[in-house]
Amino acid sequence: MRKIVAIANVTGGTSKSTTAHALAVACVEYGKKVLLLDLDVSTSLTFKLGLENERITLTDFVLGSTINESQITTVAERFDFIPSDSRISSLVESESFAKFIDSLPKEYDLVLMDTPSTIDPRLVMAIEIADLTLIPVAANLHSIRGANQASKIAQNKSTIGFKIELGSSGDYWDESFSYLDATIPNSELVGESLSQTSSVITQSYRSEIASAYRELAYSLLEKLELI
Repeated sequence: MRKIVAIANVTGGTSKSTTAHALAVACVEYGKKVLLLDLDVSTSLTFKLGLENERITLTDFVLGSTINESQITTVAERFDFIPSDSRISSLVESESFAKFIDSLPKEYDLVLMDTPSTIDPRLVMAIEIADLTLIPVAANLHSIRGANQASKIAQNKSTIGFKIELGSSGDYWDESFSYLDATIPNSELVGESLSQTSSVITQSYRSEIASAYRELAYSLLEKLELI
């Protein structure tokens, strides 16, 4: 059964987009069929993947354009992606977004959604239709505050955190969260990967951070009972 996951933290700089991309790659390595969606108005994932100027985008499909299999891009890293554009700011209805998901012409094990780093209708929309909200939590007050805000938006929906080490983070982890069994280390390889269309896993295949993202993906798939 297909599972839908929103990756969310209301504070910026928590590597949500990097995580969404890496998880898509890692879950494909575990044999899963994955669709990645960019719901952030900044459309940073769309830009990173080199798909910024596509004629038809996620916005069109959610607003009612018929989607067929040929309009879904399978990237070199073997996951599917539907590009976004700035018009995504007009999308506010969870019902329309849910209908789009139900109309997908391909079967997926996992749909991953990168969400805005603000309290935003697209964030609410993603969380409302998600089976699970995955929250990156760093050991600093800004990240913890943003994680708690995302958790409050989710209310009674299923949420789980994962620990991510960022820069000069302290050693305080918010233990009010349940965490997946993986910690993403701080790595300069993330910054180096941002100018490339491929993920940090593909660019640094045997690195510590690639291994950590694979561990996170496995823990997530276990949580979702997909492995």
